[in-house]
Amino acid sequence: MSEHDQQTTSPQVTTSRSAEAAETIEKILQATIDTISRMGYEGASMKEIAASAGVSKALLHYHFQSKEELMLQSLKQLSTEVAYEVREHVMGGTPSLTMALDAAQGLFDRLLTNEVRVAFLTEMYATATHNENLRGTMQRYVELERDLILEVVETALGPFKDQLIMPLERLAMLVHTSIVGLSIESVVSRDEHTLRERFQDILQILASALFLPALQRERDNAAD
Repeated sequence: MSEHDQQTTSPQVTTSRSAEAAETIEKILQATIDTISRMGYEGASMKEIAASAGVSKALLHYHFQSKEELMLQSLKQLSTEVAYEVREHVMGGTPSLTMALDAAQGLFDRLLTNEVRVAFLTEMYATATHNENLRGTMQRYVELERDLILEVVETALGPFKDQLIMPLERLAMLVHTSIVGLSIESVVSRDEHTLRERFQDILQILASALFLPALQRERDNAAD
């Protein structure tokens, strides 16, 4: 093969390898979530995760240098997938307070109904209480998920975000805290209808306290 031919095919080879690496990483992350949901954090060794993903332990360590890094990326994948689905829905509508409430409810519904995610997340929080390295990982995860919620709510609110009496970042943190708390509660109470109702109550209280003047104007405009 000539030097010219090698240069011509090189980008294709690079693209193929990148796609293969991305597929391997996705398999590893999914195997991590499934394995820890079944075996717990302490029981799920890197060897066990590699076997579940169908890759060598060496390849696992090539992509992820530590178990904590693997946990963070697994959590990130779960949250990003959910946020992407809700964000796509939000971007197709007209920004409003109602849209923001619907977006927050959509986030909760998707997170609550994912039993594997709930089991995985609960295990992470429980282990972080006595594992300092994992505690740092969970702190970064909380920041990441808060930012995702912030982006979704901000997009849904549009110009109404300027009418908040609280910084949008603090509102996103309240929504995140509610989602996490009720998701963990769902481990012992599988009454999804009641949990959804409770979250809806939380959203309505937040809306009434934070957006009451704007909410009233929106209702008045809808009535005209």
